[in-house]
Amino acid sequence: MSKSDNSVSAAAVSSASSSRSQSDLRTGDLSDSPPPMSSKNPPPRRTFMSALASLDLPLDFKTAVSQWWHAPSLDVTERKVLSFLPFFPAPDATRKAESKMIELSKGRSLNEFEITRTTEPVEEELVVLHGYGAGLAFFYRNFDGLSQVPGWRLHALDLLGYGRSSRPKFKIKAKDKYEAVHASENWFIDSLEEWREKKGIEKFTLMAHSMGGYIGVAYALRHPERIKKLILVSPAGVPRDPWVVHEDEAHPPSSGLGSEFTSTQADTTKHSTKPADKRAMELKRPIPNWLVFLWERHVSPFSFVRYTGPLGPQLVSLWTSNRFSLLPKDEATALHNYVLGLFTARGSGEYAITRLLAPGAYARIALLDRINKLDVPTLWMYGENDWMDIKAGIKAASKMRTNGVDSKCVVIEKAGHHLYLDNPENFNAVVVDAMRKTE
Repeated sequence: MSKSDNSVSAAAVSSASSSRSQSDLRTGDLSDSPPPMSSKNPPPRRTFMSALASLDLPLDFKTAVSQWWHAPSLDVTERKVLSFLPFFPAPDATRKAESKMIELSKGRSLNEFEITRTTEPVEEELVVLHGYGAGLAFFYRNFDGLSQVPGWRLHALDLLGYGRSSRPKFKIKAKDKYEAVHASENWFIDSLEEWREKKGIEKFTLMAHSMGGYIGVAYALRHPERIKKLILVSPAGVPRDPWVVHEDEAHPPSSGLGSEFTSTQADTTKHSTKPADKRAMELKRPIPNWLVFLWERHVSPFSFVRYTGPLGPQLVSLWTSNRFSLLPKDEATALHNYVLGLFTARGSGEYAITRLLAPGAYARIALLDRINKLDVPTLWMYGENDWMDIKAGIKAASKMRTNGVDSKCVVIEKAGHHLYLDNPENFNAVVVDAMRKTE
């Protein structure tokens, strides 16, 4: 990587270079995994209910019943999270924010949170997309910092079928897996492009996380003339599946996806001490056959939350208590209520994931094999404790530079897959620098 590819600030980030050896790329520490169970002393067989009863559920049953029966609406929970901003709902001296619903064709609509600076004309547009199962309010700790760049207007969106955007029934007629991939991508791309037309925006910088990053690349490949710069935040679907060569071969035997549900925010914000490849291997766990079975039949994981009554809020609390464990109590509570609303709303866009990704979160068509056609300046960002493949991002950036495209990969210290939330100060510093350098 050239000198221009170095990190924004040595104190803020560690910049990943394609010229580094694998041993130089450090990631976070992880406690030792438990030793394998001896075949001579197998664990006692437990029923589902006995296993469930052994869980240390953060949410007590009485509170869970109340949340299930009297769940606040998504617009209320979203507004509560966004109200932690200093300029919403009331504006401050330089910024105003507005939550609005942009009507599209066929009765569809996209939920938008727009932040406008009031002290100078709008010169640049930043569009922000969330990841799988999430919503635009997940970036509430970034909106303040990013909206301080003069001349920029921000548009955070709920993807079609997510958040407060309309949730039409997800229908894909294509039977071939590759046709299903493109049809699923177009389901999101078409609504995003129609939103752009409705807003009258000619070109914009697109920042997108995880699954949103995958959709962002697909949009840029189809509409490169509309993108000034891509900021891909721990994007999904970058690496090739390391275990298979052909589509019909066996699925990968292990994946780091499970750490999304088991790691706490304290785990992901530790400083790294191990090489990336070793860290990645420690995060990988076998993919159970039942998960592969349900995945290939397009069963949504949120179904378990929707159809289990008061147990639903308790299941959600298992994730939120881990993911937001270091946040102030009022923010963590607001996010739990917001997530509960996201997970229990009508299923829609979530069903695309099994068409786009194979079990284990590997893309059915890897982005690494598609970026040869991507002629857009691109910043790849990862957390040092990310369960996504950091080395794939480094390789993608290097491949793009070989093709003459401005691209680099930056790793944020003390952060995991949700780096924008784990280390918002350093994350914002890198993004602001990218915004200021947009031409």
